[in-house]
Amino acid sequence: MRSLILLLFWLKVGNIFAQSIEVPVDYSNPGLGKFDLEYEFGSEFDPAKPTVIVIADAQQFYVSKGRVKKIQEELFGDLFNVLGIITRGNNQELRNKVTTDDGETDWDKAYSIFQSFQYVNDIHSAINQVVKNQEDVYLYGQSGGAFLITEYLSVFPDSQVKKVFIGATVNPSVEAQLGLNHDNFQREFLAENQFAQMQLEQIIEENYFSRELVAQLFQRQNFFVEKSGLNAARTELMEKLYRKDTASINSYIKDYQINALNGFLASDFGIPIRVRLAEFIYPIMERLNSSESKFYPDLENSYHIALPVLNKKDETMREIQIPFNQDKLREFNGEVFILSARYDHVADYRSSVYLSGVLKNCKLFLVDDDHTFKRLKSNDNYAKIIQDFFTQNGEIVVSRYDKYRWKEK
Repeated sequence: MRSLILLLFWLKVGNIFAQSIEVPVDYSNPGLGKFDLEYEFGSEFDPAKPTVIVIADAQQFYVSKGRVKKIQEELFGDLFNVLGIITRGNNQELRNKVTTDDGETDWDKAYSIFQSFQYVNDIHSAINQVVKNQEDVYLYGQSGGAFLITEYLSVFPDSQVKKVFIGATVNPSVEAQLGLNHDNFQREFLAENQFAQMQLEQIIEENYFSRELVAQLFQRQNFFVEKSGLNAARTELMEKLYRKDTASINSYIKDYQINALNGFLASDFGIPIRVRLAEFIYPIMERLNSSESKFYPDLENSYHIALPVLNKKDETMREIQIPFNQDKLREFNGEVFILSARYDHVADYRSSVYLSGVLKNCKLFLVDDDHTFKRLKSNDNYAKIIQDFFTQNGEIVVSRYDKYRWKEK
């Protein structure tokens, strides 16, 4: 009896946490075979409830094995079925396919297997095979995951998806088209601080600390310092770099988890991340190439990470194909809610304004917040906004949470 109970328990857990579908390794070359794309439900599936599919891209790992239950509890509650696609970047078999016998990465293969075109088709496979009979299918994604959703809808605008929530959506294609630059380091710090500009020029010229490290320090600072104290923290860091204060810089490296991040990127888990960041930086490379005297830590950091993908063996630059197509995106008929933050240092809010005009049935909510929506999350309003949109509509959400809307001061 005990064995039977354990077996039934395992089957129930397996039904929620250990499922997979067979999909092509490369959708453009089916002859390369298939692999098991894993997915999880956050709780036992209820066909009477709408299904929200949580989308992560290649540089996001929060949708991982055993974690979808927590995502459901934190963001969605018990009103929905919550389905998380464990991305192909988590698949060891695929990472092995792009690693040579001597431990090197074959970046041609890596780009083919881990480009967003494959992730887009994985989403469509999951919809067609896992929730194909479900009447109400919704998508949720933030940052790179939000961009991946717009890429998906560009390729499959006739998808059965009815509602889409995207937050802090990165969109380098729109940035390039509009001439935007989300990296605010120049306009919000150096433009207001000529002494810091002078210090930076000397720091880069002397190269006591590499330009790559300097870019990484200022880029990581955005995630560890509140917006209100960011420029003061930038001034302090610049002073430490200028004075060649190695002890303090080593402390920053530790506090900003730079060595841990570099170690992760050097592992095979870093392969799909580098491919995705190549997709982020490629459309806006001209910004770096035409502004050699300018220092953009966010852009330079992405460029350095993506460099193995961007540079082919023959030292020519790889042409990066991004499936985002705004003309096809216009054909999507579902309801879309875009949550954007005025002080987002990663995703320029102006690209979200543009996207809201491209989509047929879209509500944009621009809030007084940052990339991670710290203000909204501090009292659970981020989750409430998501739930209110999926259970009601965008108009009600904007009206209900108006006090968080960004207003010109």
